[in-house]
Amino acid sequence: MIKSIEGKLYNLTFETNKIIRGFWLLIDDEGEEFIIQQNFFLFGFKQFKFNRKVYQATDSLKKYSISGKELIIKTKEKSDKSYLGLALVIPLMAIFRNVIPLDLLWGASNLPISYLTGILNLILFWLVSFSLLKITFSLRKSKFQKKLKKLNIELHEVGQGYSKNPLQTTQEFLKWW
Repeated sequence: MIKSIEGKLYNLTFETNKIIRGFWLLIDDEGEEFIIQQNFFLFGFKQFKFNRKVYQATDSLKKYSISGKELIIKTKEKSDKSYLGLALVIPLMAIFRNVIPLDLLWGASNLPISYLTGILNLILFWLVSFSLLKITFSLRKSKFQKKLKKLNIELHEVGQGYSKNPLQTTQEFLKWW
């Protein structure tokens, strides 16, 4: 059954200073809550729609929600302290660049140009990237489920959906199929 849901989208937070990455709380106009698993930055790209898993919880998660505007304010307060990290990271990266060989990350050098070496390097890069993303997705989901289990809340998958609006407007208004 295809169903269009209109509502507001919120970030989830169990702690006041840290949001739960990879999950959104959608509260529709009737007050029904849906949890959307978002593993990618984009909700959709032009005519291409990325289906997201949609869940419902056994208990309300509205008390753990934070709006986009509140999050922006907290992020600005936190970002004032992050310049120290940049001051440390930039010199360290220059040191690591000289110590760690590039062949370790990108594969063998492709000079003189060999199509076979180039294709193997690209396959290696995409396999490593895909593997890291899958590990990140599974760790995020298991961490979220552990937090919910501590609160005696269970998730039940209700289907899949995609956004009708671009990401820039998701904090104000969102429609899901």
